[in-house]
Amino acid sequence: MASVHLARRMLEYVASCTHSTSSKNTLYSYGDGYLGTLGHGNYDAVDAPKALAAFEGLDLAQASTGWSHTGVVDVQGKAYVFGRSHHFKNVIRAINMHRFAPWFLDFANKLGGARSVEAFLPVEVLLPEKVAEVACGSTLSLFRTESGVLYANGGNYYGQCGVGHENSSVWEAERVKLPPVAQVAAGYQHVLALTTEGQVYSWGKGERGHGTVNLSAPQQLVALRDMQVRYVDVGFNYSLAITVEGELYVWGKLMGADQHGRKNGEDQITPRLVRTSAPVVAAKSSHFHTLILTVWVLGRSQAVHLTGEKTGRTNPEVHVSPMAVDVGGVLDPKRIVRLGKGVHNTSIILVDDGRVFAWDWKDGLHRVDALSGYHVESYETGFGSNVFLGHSKATNGQV
Repeated sequence: MASVHLARRMLEYVASCTHSTSSKNTLYSYGDGYLGTLGHGNYDAVDAPKALAAFEGLDLAQASTGWSHTGVVDVQGKAYVFGRSHHFKNVIRAINMHRFAPWFLDFANKLGGARSVEAFLPVEVLLPEKVAEVACGSTLSLFRTESGVLYANGGNYYGQCGVGHENSSVWEAERVKLPPVAQVAAGYQHVLALTTEGQVYSWGKGERGHGTVNLSAPQQLVALRDMQVRYVDVGFNYSLAITVEGELYVWGKLMGADQHGRKNGEDQITPRLVRTSAPVVAAKSSHFHTLILTVWVLGRSQAVHLTGEKTGRTNPEVHVSPMAVDVGGVLDPKRIVRLGKGVHNTSIILVDDGRVFAWDWKDGLHRVDALSGYHVESYETGFGSNVFLGHSKATNGQV
């Protein structure tokens, strides 16, 4: 009963955020500026949250971040994107350049200016009907309309746009042929879509979501056909699904386990039921791990570069079964209303009074102090960027 109550509470909170008329939510960003993806039209670092001028006067409903771009939907159903939205190789190149030769990246940014970034400032994505949800992957954007039609654009090396070919990029948003979609999740090279009938479709790189073969168009996951799925999500190279009964299924890279739930070091090609001590209420996948309510973590940490040492992981253990997260009196899990994702090794937790907490393998659970002056509705991170939807407590969102 407790898990059902918490799930209902989270749904009511999301609905109140979407339909509130007493305050307007805008978009703020802060962090590193060298990728030019904070939405302020420059390459400057931003130390404290700063509202995006392009959204002044608009009431925003939802936002999603990829590696280095962000998608936004306003309450009128208009969609916007900003950042490096199509070429993930360019993103990786710039990140490595910043790490090893930052002076050269500064020169390249000055020389290239706005031309180095697909959308230096937010631009509207023109679609035939109102958008209800945007989901961003590495350099991939998916737009679900109010009627359940799905559109996609971005990087497409493995067919992850789902439009029937594997051209390197899909520039203008194209329709993905599917039954009506209720929810969508985008990863690095693959996508999951949940239909209004509770069926799951996947496409993109093989072993990420559907067997071992790359798919450039959606294909139903037969293994889940008899399940009534209510939520899907993806990480960098793995997938998960939650049924209406709270059962958790996982599959993908290194997610293999024996009959006792112990890791075997293999890829999990088909969905595997994960035994949990209670029904799963909610989940949100970051790059290499997933945070699950009540409060567990599944997966592994990101490989990080240690100065003067070889690349290593802060926690090299791969957890193919949920591991308990120590909340240590920092927060009451019953007050959690939303989970957010991070590109690096961080998960985001929002509680009912607008406070934001982060969890990572190294530091555990801690409050995000930079957001103490804001009531935050959603929060996600990209490479060096922090993006959140909300309003200042000082103005209470009044315009």
